[in-house]
Amino acid sequence: MGAGVPKPLRKLGGKTMVAHVVERLWPQVMDLVVVTNDLTAPGYRALKVPLVPDPRDVSAAAKREGRRLGPLAGILAGMEWSLKRHPHAGWILTAPADVPFLPIDLTVRLCGHMHVPEADVLTVRREHAVGIWSVKLVDDLRRAILKEGVRSVQEFAGRHHHAELRWQGGTAPFANINTPEELKAAEARLVQARSRSRQSAAFPRSRN
Repeated sequence: MGAGVPKPLRKLGGKTMVAHVVERLWPQVMDLVVVTNDLTAPGYRALKVPLVPDPRDVSAAAKREGRRLGPLAGILAGMEWSLKRHPHAGWILTAPADVPFLPIDLTVRLCGHMHVPEADVLTVRREHAVGIWSVKLVDDLRRAILKEGVRSVQEFAGRHHHAELRWQGGTAPFANINTPEELKAAEARLVQARSRSRQSAAFPRSRN
């Protein structure tokens, strides 16, 4: 959407897009971290959650290439943070910071799709940055990024036992907001959702 405010910090309905993501994910997980290389931005600090940057060696590689290394760098940062903070947790859930309509039952539905033998990676079909990742992949991921030049989430996931969840009802909950037109449409969608919520509160269903 042009230069200026980073996309996750753009306002939607009075809150940043990343704030919407955090609000929707918090009830679904035992802990949460936001990966950002702008640790001092007020919009991120206002989230009141841990903030971590991309790993230093990954940032150095990005500087050499003159570009960011994409979602895999954030996934790696999340894995390393989880291993330090929750060493007994075997999985992390990942989502982009600019998908403000994430489903509130995302974790339940993803975990319900895990079967024996469990996949190393379980993602939403066509939305590969949204998924569950085994932290045992941390060394392979680091090597893939730094030694092999892998930048595609789908490419890395395909190297391992990768399963996909077809989201019933379509992928609208995972919509990225990339243009002013999409932001305007998201504002209208949010207004409609809040209106439905108020109507439900005003006219509760009978339990009889």
